[in-house]
Order: sequence, then structure tokens, then C-alpha cells
Amino acid sequence: MWQKRVKKTIFTLNVNDYSPEMTALTYPLIQAYARKIGADFHIIRERRFPDWPITYEKLQVYELAQQMENDWNIYIDSDVLVHPDTPDLTLLLSRDTVAHFGSDFAPTRWKTDRFFHRDGRHISSGNWLALASDLCIELWKPVDDLTLAEAIDNIQPSVIERTSGIIEPQHLIDDYILSRNIAKYGLKFVNIKDVLAKNYTDGGGFFWHHYLIPVDQKIDEMHKVIDQWKVAGLMKEIYGAIYPRNPVAQAVAIPGRMTRAELYWLHETAKKMESVVEIGSLQGRSTFALCSGCNGGNGKVYAVDPFIFQGEWMFAADLQFTGYKTGDSFFKEFLKNCGHFPHLTVIKKTSVEAAATDIVPPVVDMVFIDGPHDPQSVLTDLETWVPRTRKLVCGHDLDHPECPGVRQALTEFFGMDRVVAGPDTLWAVKMD
Repeated sequence: MWQKRVKKTIFTLNVNDYSPEMTALTYPLIQAYARKIGADFHIIRERRFPDWPITYEKLQVYELAQQMENDWNIYIDSDVLVHPDTPDLTLLLSRDTVAHFGSDFAPTRWKTDRFFHRDGRHISSGNWLALASDLCIELWKPVDDLTLAEAIDNIQPSVIERTSGIIEPQHLIDDYILSRNIAKYGLKFVNIKDVLAKNYTDGGGFFWHHYLIPVDQKIDEMHKVIDQWKVAGLMKEIYGAIYPRNPVAQAVAIPGRMTRAELYWLHETAKKMESVVEIGSLQGRSTFALCSGCNGGNGKVYAVDPFIFQGEWMFAADLQFTGYKTGDSFFKEFLKNCGHFPHLTVIKKTSVEAAATDIVPPVVDMVFIDGPHDPQSVLTDLETWVPRTRKLVCGHDLDHPECPGVRQALTEFFGMDRVVAGPDTLWAVKMD
């Protein structure tokens, strides 16, 4: 007997090509899940409600699902990791019931109107993961009785959301409208985590999502989760290629003070260079970014550092050096982190000593200065290496409160009109 195929679609939202570095991790896993459960995968890329916050575009599912004649609709945010073992959630739910992951107490987050009051369940849900069948498509119905200003006025972010520096009331417009729709249309509701927990010890272990941290930190955490899940080895099957381990995320894992934005800039800038000299390597955080980027990972990088802890200028805030005494070596740690790069040359000397050898070519494309930060040391590094640099001289800790000598030396050598600042405390000067 012929049985009609159950039509399922997984939706996600990605307007303006949101964080390709992140979706390179999440989309293959979501697509693999779609294949596993026999669902289509649809990315909402165009705006239909330009006067509303971008997250309101999730409500396009209301019309799209009906046009596609779906039996089941699953929405998953673009920043969600889905474990390959995740079961088909549509088999665990009744078609007359909608589901979200997690559920808060609505009066703590939304002003209670007559729909919430009449419904009485006080459901407030995070809809980064949401399911509804064709019977309950009103879950995503756009609002028709509130203005944008009225909707935002009804949103009361929690203390942790307000203090995160990430969330403003308008960012929660989708959570509010979908929670209100559950009350307004009297939709039956279950918590996906509770449904999964009936059969599994940890109902939340199939998904990873965090909305209160910056994108760069989120990407780093995703790499850790993929390692914890032990699914990196499956990535060839999922991606059709080797798992694209992010070199910047690997660099972030190495002790050091450079921010992720700074490491990303170094990595991307080094891609355009065939040779780079680094003055000051410590345990290899910046070295890793340079080596993995330089000429696509094939360029020459020269790491110049005595690899001796010099407590008189290293900051007390450098917690990776807790326990080190002046004169201790950290060369072993550096080799552990960066010694595998075949195109890395390590020079265990001071900047001036290294320049006096014939190890480094007479001219290189780029020099990155991050050695001692007193004004005389920075000035000596500039005097030594700028004449040998073809394309770019750059460095670290411009305007760091503990490093006034960096700006002083740059002003004396170049004049600050030639210096380009950022990101964070990086500085750069192009060589003409």
C-alpha cells in the first residue's frame, strides 16, 4: 500500500551572509541532520519585514511552510551545532503540539497581556530550535495587532541578558512573538529538552547553542564542542572534505594576551606575505596565527625570541607565566605549540642578535614587533628591522595602559600620521 511521504523542512535564517566562519561549522551538521530525517534544508536570506529587527524574519516560516505544503517545520538558528546522533524530533512529537528548546517563566521576560493572562501557562520559549506541524503553523504567524514599538515595549530582557553586552530588547522580538502566539492561539506546547530527557540522560546533549557571547568566542567554543563530541573524524563524511579546523581557534587555545580579533588580523595579513619576521613569540600564540597564514601556510616565518622569562617587562596580567621566575625558559612550551610548522625558523636570540646573523634574508615582506615594550627597545626594533621590510611593519600593544613606550617610539620613528591602529591594540605601517 502506497504511503504519502511526510514532507519536512528545516529552516534557518541568514541575512547578509552571517559569519561564514561560523556557518562553515554549523551548516554541514544541520544539513547532515536534514538528510538523516529526510528533510529539506532552506536558508531564509531575503528580508520580507525590513522595518522590523532581523530576527523577526524567522516569521517568514509561516508563509513558506504553507507554500511548500510541509507536514513538519523545524527551525534551527544558524549558530547551533547539531550532534549527528540527534533523533528525528518529529517522531517524538504529536502533530497538535509545538515544541521549543527550553522554557522560561513568561512574566519575567514579557509584559503580560490578555493572551498570556487568559492562557495561564506563562510560557516563554527560546526559539533557536522550534518545531510545529502544519496543524500548528500559527506558531510563526506574523503579528497583526501590535506595532513594532508596542512589541519592543513589551519585552523585558533578564538581568543576565541586559548585562551581557550582547542583547537588547529588539533582539528578542522573535522569542516574544512566538511565545505570545502560543498563548494567543492556545497551542499545545512541550519542551524539547524534556521530551529528549525521557529517553536520554541528558536531554540537551544533542545541541549546542549560546546567545550571550560574541561571535568570535562562539566560534572558539564550537571547535571545542566538536572535539568534545568526538565528531571531527566524521567530518569527511559530513563535509565531503577534511574538517576545516580553524587555525585562529587553535591559536586562541595557546596561552597569551592577543585577542582573537588581533590573531585573525595577523593570520589574514600574513596570507599576503611570503616571509614574516616575528619579534617576541612567547609560547607561540601569535606565531601560530602567522605560520598558518603566511602565504597560505607555505611562507617562511622567523620567530625571534630568547625564550627566557624576563619578569622586569612582562605583565603581571600574563597569567600563563604564573610560576615562572626571571631567567626561566619557555622554549619547550613554544615548540609544543608551534614546532610542527615545517616553514618556521626559530632564532633563540634577541632582536638585534638575530638581525646580525645570516639566518634571516636581507629583506622580508613583513615584520611583527612584540618584544620588550619600553620605548628604547621598541625604537631599536624599528631601527633594526624597518630598513629590511618590503611591505608592512606592524606590532602589538599600542595604547595599552602598561605600554606607553610603544606610542612614544612610533611617534619618534614614524610620526603617528603614518600609523594605522587596530584591531584592538595592533598597529601597522605600510612600507612604500
